[in-house]
Amino acid sequence: IIENFEGLSRFAAGIDRLDTFYGLLTGTAASRSPERGRIVSIEDSRLALERVTLQTPRSERILVRELSITVQPGEGLMIVVASGTGKSSLLRAIGGLWYAGSGTILRPPEGDLLFLPQQPYMFAGTLRSQLLYPDVDRHVPDRRLQELLEQVNLPELARRFGGLDAEMDWEKVLSIGEQQRLAFARVLHIQPRFAILDEATSALDAANESHLYRQLARTSTTLVSVGHRPAILQYHRQVLELTGDGQWRVHSAEGYRFGQ
Repeated sequence: IIENFEGLSRFAAGIDRLDTFYGLLTGTAASRSPERGRIVSIEDSRLALERVTLQTPRSERILVRELSITVQPGEGLMIVVASGTGKSSLLRAIGGLWYAGSGTILRPPEGDLLFLPQQPYMFAGTLRSQLLYPDVDRHVPDRRLQELLEQVNLPELARRFGGLDAEMDWEKVLSIGEQQRLAFARVLHIQPRFAILDEATSALDAANESHLYRQLARTSTTLVSVGHRPAILQYHRQVLELTGDGQWRVHSAEGYRFGQ
């Protein structure tokens, strides 16, 4: 699931649209049982959650209650969570993979939203295809791809393995830190309107983490980051803190202190 999060998100969004269309054709859309909660997803230019309650699939427990927050373009959001407070479910809901609950999620079209998990998706193939994923057939000059590698502090990677068309099982030959930097190169190449980074720098030292965030800050991509390091606060405008038992708080990133 982690490796195919982006593809599953697109697939789930398509199925949801087909389900809505089928309901309109058959007249069953309005007759669904109101007892069964369901989060509604709407395509929009913004990324926003409106009174979103997340529940476990069988509604045994509320993970997040009545969450409302908007991420304006250019104003990043950092999500700070304790273990077991619904972080994974929240990200899946934003990606269109979690519907248990209620409320509305406004999110941009699939091409404008990119997810970076803690464990990047790597596959057997060329180094070129790793950099261009998911649009692996797109033609991009070698010089531009080398620039991307330099931007993420991997300037010798192509030379080390015999060029951009070298074929390897990259998950096995690259360290997790190198994989995370390669995933950042994808974001720098695509430059989506929004990027959701789920502890995407967990294997990197502070210097590399700060360098990558500085590179992204120079683009027009708005960042939504799950993390625990104070150094990346400066790249976000708001902090969403999931405190447990379905509760949450929103803070200004400026002056926020972890554990406050």
